[in-house]
Amino acid sequence: MRNCLMFLFVSVIGLFIAYHIYLFMMPSVKIVNQSGQLLTRVEITLPSNNLVFDNIAPSKTARIHYSTDQADGDYAYHIRLSSGQRINGRCGSVTHDQYMKVLELTVDSEDKVSCIE
Repeated sequence: MRNCLMFLFVSVIGLFIAYHIYLFMMPSVKIVNQSGQLLTRVEITLPSNNLVFDNIAPSKTARIHYSTDQADGDYAYHIRLSSGQRINGRCGSVTHDQYMKVLELTVDSEDKVSCIE
């Protein structure tokens, strides 16, 4: 019985570590809302798929990981604020098999978007 519990404990710890390594390795897009209003919808278009964020509150951050199986291209963003204003643009570059990359989009108090790769 004790060996079974020890095996279960080690397995759970191993899965926990593997999951966090996976999240660390996979590329992601992080949205930082410093606009002072709700971001009702944020769509990020990658060459091979789309990421959608809904309802990011002021002073909050959201993050989505995506597949490394991408064609070469760039990120396009479409942001809708609670005021009804829309912000569209492009920034950053995407390449195939790109690991540990984080694109950070920050919407500031003047409703401008800055990108950090």
